[in-house]
Amino acid sequence: MRPYTHISNVERRVIKNMYFESNSKSEISRSLNRHRSSVYREISRNKTKAYHDKEAQELYESRRRKRSQKLETNGLLKLIVCTLLREKNSPEVISFYLKNMFPDDSKMHISHESIYKWIYEQKEDNGKHRFVKYLFTHRKKRQNRGNINKSRAKDTTKKNIRERPKEAEDRSEAGHIEGDLIVSAGNDAYILTLVDKKNMHVWGTPLPGKDSNTVARAVSEALSELPIGYVKTITFDNGTEFSMHKEIEEALECKVYFADPYCSWQRGLNEHINGRIRHYLPKKKSFAYLTDDQFNCILNDINNRPRKSRKWKSPCELIIYDLCRT
Repeated sequence: MRPYTHISNVERRVIKNMYFESNSKSEISRSLNRHRSSVYREISRNKTKAYHDKEAQELYESRRRKRSQKLETNGLLKLIVCTLLREKNSPEVISFYLKNMFPDDSKMHISHESIYKWIYEQKEDNGKHRFVKYLFTHRKKRQNRGNINKSRAKDTTKKNIRERPKEAEDRSEAGHIEGDLIVSAGNDAYILTLVDKKNMHVWGTPLPGKDSNTVARAVSEALSELPIGYVKTITFDNGTEFSMHKEIEEALECKVYFADPYCSWQRGLNEHINGRIRHYLPKKKSFAYLTDDQFNCILNDINNRPRKSRKWKSPCELIIYDLCRT
């Protein structure tokens, strides 16, 4: 099941235009690839005398502000959130804990996005954020998750992530892989990373450049030792380095899909793995002289680490089971 995302400002403009052209709500929902109930709710919530995208966006942002202010009006909630943040828990984990600790008290529930918003609003006298240092990424600015429609040259042969089979979404089948490149400081080297969504096993290799031919060959070689039929799909971002996707499909007998532009969270597992690799190869350090053997040691550490989300089994244990079933 594809995770729900809030309707964006761009989608609201589409709704306004189609609504004024007397298109039905079902037609609007099909155009946006949304469930029709989402369009019904959007119009009923944000319609005044008529539906206007700017007014709808303002009403939406107003509701979001009120939710983030919950931490300012509920002292116990704020105390628990601050305590869990200082213990290095992510906003996602905190939101989960609160729902389990107070299952019947909605006043003690808050979404992870509202926690993030509140964190980035809290500043010290010197202008620095008070709680960002407790986040895993230490990112100084919250990424804009609605920025998916910037201009970019389009390859009409690309298959969108929404066309990907449901087995890739629910992780019920091995062989559905996400791929990306990690960039060295100074852009002097690159690392290809590939991770199986079901068993979390990671493959990869250092690269001297990121031209599409080099990347396509590296992807094929990294997965070439797997049995034919194991790799079913690969999902990349929209970088030009993956433009030779047809060659990858032919070499591995699989299908290649692409996430929406500027939507890295659609390949969340791959981004998570890249973050783990950054523990070994920090952003400010060049890895231009990293050897294949050195990188393989990093992969071995990651692939042999037990995962809580996989019932404390390591990726190495899990992929052996999946390979035996292929």
